[in-house]
Amino acid sequence: MSVLKKLTTVMMALIMMLGLGVKASAQTEGTAAEGKGSITIQNAAKGEEYSVVRIFGATLTDDASGIAYTGDIPDDLKDYFEKDSTGNIIRKSTATNDKALTDAVTAYAKEQAATASATSDGSALTFQGLDYGYYAVISSQGATVTIDSLRPNATVKDKNSKEPSAVKKVNGKDVDSASIGETVTYTATFDTANYIGDGDDAWQVKSYTISDTLPEFLTDVAITGVKIVQTDVAADKTTYPDVDLSSKYTAFTDKKIIIPWVDDNNASLYKNGSKIELTYTAKITSTVNINTANTNTVSITPNKDKEGNEPHTENWHDDAVVKTYGTALKKVDGTTKEALKGAKFQVPGLTVTPVAGEPGVYKVASYDATSTAAGTEMSTNDDGKLYILGLASTVTLSATETAAPEGYNKADAAISLPAQGTLTTEIYETSGTRYYDKDGNLVSEEVTGGSKREDLTANYASILDPVAVEVVNNKGTELPSTGGIGTTMFYVIGGALVIGAGVVLAARKKAE
Repeated sequence: MSVLKKLTTVMMALIMMLGLGVKASAQTEGTAAEGKGSITIQNAAKGEEYSVVRIFGATLTDDASGIAYTGDIPDDLKDYFEKDSTGNIIRKSTATNDKALTDAVTAYAKEQAATASATSDGSALTFQGLDYGYYAVISSQGATVTIDSLRPNATVKDKNSKEPSAVKKVNGKDVDSASIGETVTYTATFDTANYIGDGDDAWQVKSYTISDTLPEFLTDVAITGVKIVQTDVAADKTTYPDVDLSSKYTAFTDKKIIIPWVDDNNASLYKNGSKIELTYTAKITSTVNINTANTNTVSITPNKDKEGNEPHTENWHDDAVVKTYGTALKKVDGTTKEALKGAKFQVPGLTVTPVAGEPGVYKVASYDATSTAAGTEMSTNDDGKLYILGLASTVTLSATETAAPEGYNKADAAISLPAQGTLTTEIYETSGTRYYDKDGNLVSEEVTGGSKREDLTANYASILDPVAVEVVNNKGTELPSTGGIGTTMFYVIGGALVIGAGVVLAARKKAE
């Protein structure tokens, strides 16, 4: 193989690596002319600037089957190119490393003035009226496409360096806690790309599917915002403003939404590298693991059609975790420390439901820390214990004893019950069979092929008893000490009776 033919073969290999093809719509720069060529970037990404840089000149045979490179060889490229006996530029026989050659041409091209440049509108970008030659195509996203002579036209694909990503938060955190019945806010941010893949494998994204697993511990899910942020640069906001799609998406359908990414002419709608910002709320339900992670996953999948029916084989995803905890108290005799059953308590704003078959165990239905309304009344079990499950780690309940065990005084002050957020062992409030989804979240029933089954024994007592708040009751009759007539009136009346009796006794003695 001749050196010239070898050089041409290498350059053609670069073209093949970048791929060929035609796009439905197009953006054209320059004017076509006799004896001139063109370069088309098939997958030009919207908002990216593309420049073509002529490295060497070239002449073609009449049928364009032969090519000869002409001009001067820059010092930066003399390790890779030389001139043959006829004065044409050829690749050195010692320059066998194709990547090194491409890197050298790339570095040189980036330092040169562009032959032509334009910002892509999202369709195929064609530069016309170019002199024949060996060119490099440089994009603002960092990729450099090296091509051979126009012959007389060339079609290439940009080495698109961007790819999607996903970041999810709950209440602004990777992990947060919440009480059952509380509404939490999820935010998901996705980086996007208008094309996926490099070279011949690159293809245009025509829609994005955003999915969330939305396990059973979430209900009343509502999308509150969908925004496309086309640029973070304030100066570019006029050309690429944020696009608010919130009115189009208010709920998930089958746990997903599909966002079109091209117009009717298959031109990309948004600047390459735009971000999707999704916000939605959900309420925590009683189907929630206590004292361990409750996970839901959000993912973004690029699609090859606008309807989401041709998804890419890969998606990008991230998790957010909600945790909920428990608290407990133990009622005891002030002298003997014997457990006292039958004491009753309530917490303002707290609604609970009793756990079937487990006396003294309650699961939160809702909690409003700002409410002064009386909460659900709860009773200690035969062991004098009361358990409340499903609280955020930040919650400290203020419990009031509404009824004491028979023969005992009620506690005269509110009892503080902090949620035990430092405990890490999962709490099982009942014994029996439980079902979990693939992420370890509770589900209400077994799903064939989609859940796992475990037989568990209630363990709430062994975990919460060591941290239970002790509440003391003393025997005796409760007497008011403040407000009303109090004990002072009894002392006054008793004293008066004693004095009166003394006066009467003295009068009788005197009369005798």
